[in-house]
Amino acid sequence: MNELKNHMLATPKRRRIATYGGIVGIALLMSASLFATGPNADPAAPVERAWPVSVTKAQPQSLHPNFSAFGRLESNRVAQLRSDLIARVKDVLVKEGDWIEKGELLVKLDDREARLKVMEREAELKQQQANLASMQVQLELEQGNAAHFESRNQVAQDKLQRHQDLMNKRLISKALFDEVTAQANQASIEYRNHLQVLTNLPNQIAAHEASVARAQAMLAQAQLDLDKTQIRAPFAGPILAVHAAPGNHSNLSTPLVEVADAAGFEVRVQIPDAYTQQLQQLTNLGNITATAENGADLTLSRLANHVRTGQTGMDAFFTYDAGIQEAPALGKVFNLAIVLPAQAGLIAVPVQSIYENSRVYAVVDNRLIGHDIERVGELETEELGYRILIRTDAIQAGDDIITTQLPRAITGLLVDVANDVES
Repeated sequence: MNELKNHMLATPKRRRIATYGGIVGIALLMSASLFATGPNADPAAPVERAWPVSVTKAQPQSLHPNFSAFGRLESNRVAQLRSDLIARVKDVLVKEGDWIEKGELLVKLDDREARLKVMEREAELKQQQANLASMQVQLELEQGNAAHFESRNQVAQDKLQRHQDLMNKRLISKALFDEVTAQANQASIEYRNHLQVLTNLPNQIAAHEASVARAQAMLAQAQLDLDKTQIRAPFAGPILAVHAAPGNHSNLSTPLVEVADAAGFEVRVQIPDAYTQQLQQLTNLGNITATAENGADLTLSRLANHVRTGQTGMDAFFTYDAGIQEAPALGKVFNLAIVLPAQAGLIAVPVQSIYENSRVYAVVDNRLIGHDIERVGELETEELGYRILIRTDAIQAGDDIITTQLPRAITGLLVDVANDVES
C-alpha cells in the first residue's frame, strides 16, 4: 500500500524533469545546426593610427652657440701683507670689506726705534763722508808738493855730484863731503816717502769711498725699516681680512691684512663636458664672451684642466672689470650666458625636438626617420625664444623636423603633420 502511494507521487515529478530535459536538448540541436550552416565572418583589418605632430623647417646657417653655466668670482692675486719688523701695532685704518686704492695707508706700527736707527745711520754716513773729504784734501796737497820734493832731491843730488868731484881732486875735506852726502841721502828718502804717500792715497780714498757706500746702504736699510712701519696697499681692491689690532705686536708669520687685486678679478666657470672639446680647439680665447646676470660683460682669458676628488674637468676663467667700488664680493656665484664663436651648418630646433639628448626625427611621406645629431650649444633670441643648436649631415635645408614629444617615437611611425608648420 505504501509503495503504491510513493510511486503515484513520484510520477509527476519525473514527468517534469523529462520535459525540461527534452526542451534543452532540442535547443542544443538547433544551435549546433545554426553554427554548422551559418556563413563564416572574416576578422576586421586593424587600422594604423596616425600621430599628430608639428614640424619645423630645417635651416642650416652660421650661428653663435651659447650655453649657461655657473661661475664664482675670484681674484688671481691676493696679498697677505706682513711686516719684517717686530713692533707694536699703533693703528689700524681699514676694516674688512673696505675698498682701498693703491698706496693707501692700512696699518701703522710704532716707528720710534726705526727713527733712532735712521738717525744713527745718518751720523755714521756723515762721519765717513768727512773722512773721505779729508783724504781727498790730503791727496790734493801731496800732489801740489810733488814738484817741491822732486826739485829738492834733484838739488841735493847735484850738490853731491859737485862735492864728489872736489873730493876726488882733494880740494875739500872728508868731513864736508860726508855732510853733503848725508844731506843728499835725506833728500832722497824724503822724496821716496812722498812718492809712497802719493801712490797710496788713492787706495785709501777708495777704502773711504767704500765706507761711505756702506754707510749709505745701512742708512737706506734703516730708512726701509722705517718705511715698513707703514703698511700700504700694493694695489687697489677690497680688504678680505684684518688680523691686526692696536696694541698687538707684528711678527713674521702672521699677516696683518689681506687684500685682493681688483685688476685680477675673474670668474671661474666649470665647463660642461659637452663643450670642453670645442673650447680646447680654439686658438683665440678672446672670441668667447659671457654675460653675467648683473649685466657685466666678460671675456675668456684662459683655460685650465683641473683634477679634484672624484672628478676631472676644465675650468674657464673670464676677466671681470672690477675697477669700481661697487664690485660684488669675492665668492659671489653668477649665472653666465657664454657665447661661443660662430659655426656654420647649425640648425636651431626647440627642446621638444630632442629625443634621448642626441636624436631628432624628420618626417618623410608622413613617416618618422630618426637621425643621430651633435648638440653644439644653445641659442635664445627674442624672435625664436630658446632653441637647441644641432649639427647633422643627414638633414638638409627644408627638411621637416618634428617639434612634438611623442611617447614612443620610432623610425617608420605614421604621423599626421599639423597645418601650422613652424619656421
